[in-house]
Amino acid sequence: MANNTNAENNRTSPPAGTVDFTMMYVAHAAFTRDLQRLRLACGRGHVRTPAVHAGWAMFTRQLHIHHQVEDAILWPLLRDKALRPDEIAVLDAVEAEHAQIGPHLERIDDALASDKTAGLIRSIDAFSTSLTAHMRHEEHEALPLVETYLGPDGWAAFTTTIRKTQGLRGGAEFLPWLLDGTSEGIQAKVLGMLPPPARFLYRRIWAPKYYRTAGTTA
Repeated sequence: MANNTNAENNRTSPPAGTVDFTMMYVAHAAFTRDLQRLRLACGRGHVRTPAVHAGWAMFTRQLHIHHQVEDAILWPLLRDKALRPDEIAVLDAVEAEHAQIGPHLERIDDALASDKTAGLIRSIDAFSTSLTAHMRHEEHEALPLVETYLGPDGWAAFTTTIRKTQGLRGGAEFLPWLLDGTSEGIQAKVLGMLPPPARFLYRRIWAPKYYRTAGTTA
């Protein structure tokens, strides 16, 4: 599964500022990557394989955690600030976009359980369009509000909550999934944010297990 996607090159880089949004942008790229892979599997007639179903389960789990913590931590922190009406409207919009994701996932779940490949492809394409628009909306309008009103401390509250939500076992799955197919530079930057024990576990245990299970190499 490594190095066979251009998802990382299809996104913009995090903006310069006091907050390092690398993890958000890499997560967004990972979501794009997985949908591209699912779409490709459909075209090749491989969508019924256990690996594809496991990949879809991983995608939905990570997307749920990502949006759950945004809704529980990040947007409420922003709403506690003295936002202008147009800035409040941005938060209203991204939260409304989150609410639209569930039905997309249900349609793909139903299509995966059936034999209607054409319907599955249509559902994947519709969801890809919707999710991409949402992620760009967050990057271009919501994250600048985080930079302006919350700064590094507020952002740290979000990332810390994600780590706690994942837990050690979840982190062992999350990090290799997140970095699958990314450049050496991105891998070095993300791993550099971790304490040495986590980097050791990633290199010696987590990543080898992930790629061994996926039947490929890092």
